[in-house]
Amino acid sequence: MTTVTTTPRDWKRLAEAIRDARKARGWRQEDLAEAAGTGYSTVQRAESSDGYKTMPLTIDKIERALGWAPGSARTVLEGGTPTLVTDSAIPGPADETPASDSGDAAGFVSRLPARIQHELADGELVDTDVIELKRKGMRLIVFATRDPEQAPENRAEKAEDIREWTRVQRRLRGLASDGDSLDK
Repeated sequence: MTTVTTTPRDWKRLAEAIRDARKARGWRQEDLAEAAGTGYSTVQRAESSDGYKTMPLTIDKIERALGWAPGSARTVLEGGTPTLVTDSAIPGPADETPASDSGDAAGFVSRLPARIQHELADGELVDTDVIELKRKGMRLIVFATRDPEQAPENRAEKAEDIREWTRVQRRLRGLASDGDSLDK
């Protein structure tokens, strides 16, 4: 039997590293948000470490704004330190790989409409679903988000959120499997 050990992700450590790097630059949270091209609440969440179980989609923007090399946030989560890049090595718009050629998550996100980018960056990610469509190779990708200020306060509200999400998922799956209803 093979035992696989994984390094636990230390979200508090990442939050502290982001906050320390921001303060070292003499920035307020608003300044980092502006430099990263994210919302203020995104920086607040990144520095609080609350609720993260997966890497936020906007972490690459925060890394870039802080002068960290790509992947530094993951390194910090695993107990390391961020790799700093010199200002001349930080890619600018002319230096970046065109988004259409990029196969990474950041490239994908940069191709999404601005409204979707905004919702993903500023909303709390509740759940996702990938629904295989009838046509081979086609998928429907759904992100369920909520305003951070609207987080459920008790078990009953959380249960209601789950029921609502489940109802929508069932409806989407029904539409995806019933090709005729989509043609009308």
